[in-house]
Amino acid sequence: MGDDLFSLLPAFRMVATTGGFTAASGRLGITPSGVSQKIRQIESLVGTRLFERTSRSVRLTEAGRRLLQDTDRAFSDIADALDRVRTVEKRPAGNLRINLSRLAAQVCILPRLAAFVRHYPDIAVELTTDDRLTDIVAGGFDAGIRFADTLEMDMIARAIGPVLRRSVLASRSYVEATGIPQHPNDLASHQLIRYRFPASQRLVPLTFNIDGQVLRLDPSPRLVFDDNHHFGFAVRSGLGIAQLFRETEIPAIEAGELVELLTGFEPRPLQFQLYYPTRAQSPKLRAFIEWFCG
Repeated sequence: MGDDLFSLLPAFRMVATTGGFTAASGRLGITPSGVSQKIRQIESLVGTRLFERTSRSVRLTEAGRRLLQDTDRAFSDIADALDRVRTVEKRPAGNLRINLSRLAAQVCILPRLAAFVRHYPDIAVELTTDDRLTDIVAGGFDAGIRFADTLEMDMIARAIGPVLRRSVLASRSYVEATGIPQHPNDLASHQLIRYRFPASQRLVPLTFNIDGQVLRLDPSPRLVFDDNHHFGFAVRSGLGIAQLFRETEIPAIEAGELVELLTGFEPRPLQFQLYYPTRAQSPKLRAFIEWFCG
């Protein structure tokens, strides 16, 4: 029974982390029916259902969640051991999975990714961009990239990417038509474009620094997006005012398309953090950290 069970665990974990038989089949290289058969086998061996199945979804039972959680460390240790074997006499190798927000990908990774891939040809990089907060251990990721205030307490973190200023921006055509706000409170009378967190569905407050004190405002928006690309496009199109990460709009600012507003009230800058669950870094993750955080 033991040998059979161990051989079936990778299929169980793949279904659990990808959310379905079809998605898991693509990663495992077998048919969805083959994946389903493996799950039936492991459920028979452990004597309980690990997934609740409907015509539209597959989700873990309480027993399934516990099995996924309790095998995380063992599979992580096995993956690290294999990576160390691969790199005894050669360069870091293996699959490296990073979960990050779209903004983090844009400002932290993409500018230096091509050089990293060329320098480490044996590392297969997988970037999963997701603006929802993801459990990187349960999802089978080596590391994640998020802002510090969203990290779990038991994670090790390293600063990554540029320091990010938050600037209030509008198109030149917008301010010529509506005037320039002189104080954050003036924004209530303007057309505002705001960002909504995909997971919590909360609107991100507008944040300012007034005489060393943090002021957060929650004015009614004209437009709301949960994607930074749409967010910046709407501002450049003259549809309103938004508080954006200045780094993403430098070309438009330098070209005169966007005007910086309320610069005397700019809040403290932020910086992304690369985070991971253990100090026993695999060679591939260590190479990634040294390259992007060094």
